Amino acid sequence: MTVIEIDIVFDFISAWCYIGRRSLDRAIALYRKTYPGGRNDTITIKWRPFYLNPNRHGHSVPKSVLFNERLKDKTPEQRAALVKRLDKIAQSVGVCINYARMIGPDTRDAHRLVYLSREDGTISSEVHGELVEKLLEAYHAREMDISRPEVLKEAAVAAGIEAAVVEKWLAEDVGDVVDKEARKYREIEGIIGVLRFLFQGKYEWDGEDL
Repeated sequence: MTVIEIDIVFDFISAWCYIGRRSLDRAIALYRKTYPGGRNDTITIKWRPFYLNPNRHGHSVPKSVLFNERLKDKTPEQRAALVKRLDKIAQSVGVCINYARMIGPDTRDAHRLVYLSREDGTISSEVHGELVEKLLEAYHAREMDISRPEVLKEAAVAAGIEAAVVEKWLAEDVGDVVDKEARKYREIEGIIGVLRFLFQGKYEWDGEDL
């Protein structure tokens, strides 16, 4: 039996991270089905924080505001082409990307929950990953503001974490630890875009190639 360790650097606001999450699930399922002995291998996935293009307004704003700011150098035709390509790839892996409603000032609290689920020895790797899935779904498919505590709690409970544990985590002050880890990936490792996969601690793969 082989133990495969995968670290994934990501941020919730990236549609490519949602697409990559689903693509990875498909790749793992195919590996277990076709690779000799693959169904018996242990695959452990840890999700790592990254702050991609933070909302500099300091409060929740419509997604369209940041969309227009980030693509201000693109023509309307170029913007439409980007959205069309993204939607086509998203549909191919069974996810829905919506662009309406609000985006919070940052994704720090969502990353705090994921960090705590990763570091808590009572939480399985599967539940840790399901929390990421539920938060990505809430943001991209359900058009929810994942900076809001009630949205975070709903997603975590849906992932299989007890409500009392979620409430404790939301009150736990680990923001500085998460910030430090996120800075490491940007400032020390030089990552500027996500997803970024690291296999067995040494083999890197840029998820933007998905």
